[in-house]
Amino acid sequence: MTAEAKYNAIENLLDTLGKEGVEVEFKEAADSLPKSMWETVSAFANTRGGVIILGIKENSRTFSVTGVTNAAKMESDFWNTIRNRKKISSLSISTGAFEIIKANDKEVIRITIPQADFTELPVYINGEMSQTYIRRGEGDYLATAEELKALIRNGSSKSQDRLPLKDLSIDALDRSTLVRFKSIIEARYPEGGYEDMKMQDFLLHLGLLDDSDKESVCLYSGTLLLFGKYNIIKRYFDSYQIDYFDYRGSTERWADRVSTDDLRPEEMNLFNFYEIAYQKLASTTKSGFKLDGNMVRINTDMTQALREALVNTLGHADYSIPNSSIRIEVFDTYYRFENPGKMLIPIDKFFRGGSTKSRNDVIMSAFRRMGLSERQGYGGYQIFKAVSNNMLRSPQIVTSLEKTTLTIWLVDLPGSYPELASEEKDILSILTHSGFVSKGTLTSILGDKYSDYQIKKALKNLVEKGILSISGKGRAVRYSINLTTAEGLGRIRLMIDQLTDLLWK
Repeated sequence: MTAEAKYNAIENLLDTLGKEGVEVEFKEAADSLPKSMWETVSAFANTRGGVIILGIKENSRTFSVTGVTNAAKMESDFWNTIRNRKKISSLSISTGAFEIIKANDKEVIRITIPQADFTELPVYINGEMSQTYIRRGEGDYLATAEELKALIRNGSSKSQDRLPLKDLSIDALDRSTLVRFKSIIEARYPEGGYEDMKMQDFLLHLGLLDDSDKESVCLYSGTLLLFGKYNIIKRYFDSYQIDYFDYRGSTERWADRVSTDDLRPEEMNLFNFYEIAYQKLASTTKSGFKLDGNMVRINTDMTQALREALVNTLGHADYSIPNSSIRIEVFDTYYRFENPGKMLIPIDKFFRGGSTKSRNDVIMSAFRRMGLSERQGYGGYQIFKAVSNNMLRSPQIVTSLEKTTLTIWLVDLPGSYPELASEEKDILSILTHSGFVSKGTLTSILGDKYSDYQIKKALKNLVEKGILSISGKGRAVRYSINLTTAEGLGRIRLMIDQLTDLLWK
């Protein structure tokens, strides 16, 4: 990209944003790095990364390019400071993160701050963990006590669910749940000799009990969550609450509900909730969903995607966050999976596959032994692949310290925007399969149905809503769906797999 193009990109950014946001921070900074910048560095690193642009002036909620006067010295100061552990606790940052953009008689600095790796959390300044910042909206804020605790848990190399509960024995577990779990393992591993094992020996063999004290054996916290009696689980995890809601065809309330606080014959631990919720989710893929007025049958790989989503939701939740809950919701056009805690790997790596950081090793190990999450680190990619195979809108993830929400759509991209005009939906349908398309091409396809003015207005509306992006100038202008980084990387991974399959064939 030329210097002029980079400068224009900054101006376009100003026009598009109009104000600061979660991932962008503008600062005037004439001849030195602003002292407040390091609070922003901490906040971006602890939240989801972002971009700091120096040489921008704010006046009455509008922004203008003023430039900086000593960019070279500011760059040297930045690298000296970012490597000073008395100023920034720890943050891995690429050499290309600091960029001086030259155009005409002005220079603007763009600094890209990554989301910190979990091993670096929390990222704080001035050698004081109490000076840990997070990003909320347009501002940098000191982390609250609970937020700091969550960051410390996220940064720990220890599994959160491997806490020994010294006063709890196997008697705190539900016998019928254990028998069901043991029968699944026996069937999957017939050569393991598990049928002849006593229950405590069986759980010890699978690493589900703590025997570090030679005089007694106790439960891990994850084992209690998996197989425990509900009242005992609530004693140790007072925020333990999991709900499944089916809102399909309902205008006022849910049509079906399962909750851990229901009076049911089963103890509502994670194992039993999983079995009940998964059967209900699997049945939804067989009953069909309404897509643009047509009833369709979702392919079987969607059932696998829902299983992966359910396992991830239960297995990666932060059960220590106060006043939190897990929710699995089914709507006419999408599923929503929500759990407490921030996802421990970046969203792009989740959909690309191959990266994993388990918050709860005990729980995830049990799920894998049951064959519910066989390819560790590829659950997100399996979800993305299933959605792509069914030609549905790409899944979405929103994650913060408080919670993570995964949305899996049951409609294509146009169908996920019921408020769009018909011409806007038709344009999206074409772009879903065509990549980059010019207005002329769209007019030649849709000209019999819509006027040139309608197509032009529809394109303008889609760009303003952030659904489409533009590249090129003049007659070379092309429109495309505005993919997130996660979607783009997921599609690249999918194309590589498809190419590999073709080569093998």
